[in-house]
Amino acid sequence: MAPRVRKPSGAAARIAALEAEMGALVRSRDLANDGGERSDAHHHPAEAATDAEERERQLKSQQEALRRHEAAGRAKKALADGTYGRCVDCSAEIPEARLKIRPDAERCVPCQSVADRRR
Repeated sequence: MAPRVRKPSGAAARIAALEAEMGALVRSRDLANDGGERSDAHHHPAEAATDAEERERQLKSQQEALRRHEAAGRAKKALADGTYGRCVDCSAEIPEARLKIRPDAERCVPCQSVADRRR
C-alpha cells in the first residue's frame, strides 16, 4: 500500500471546481447527436470541408472535457482514500505546484512525459 500523502491546501475545492467545469462542458451539448439537423447539400465542397473540420475540433474538445471530468472524479476518490498527490506509476509524491495547476494530475512530470510519448 502506498504511503499517504499530505493533502495540498485547497485541493478539494480545486478538484470540485474542475469537476463542475468539465461536467458542464460535457453536458452543454451532445455533439454526437446534433449532426442530423444540418444538411451539407447546399454548401460548396470547401464549405462542407470547413464544417467537418470544425465539427471534428468540437468533438475532440468534448472528448478532452469528458476525459478531464473522469480524471477529476478519480482525483476526488484519491483525496478521500488518502492517496491524492501520489504518482500512479512510480508512487513518487507529485509536487504541490503541479497539483495546483492540474488538480487532476495522476502522474509526476517524468512519468507523464513517458505516458504522453506512448500515446
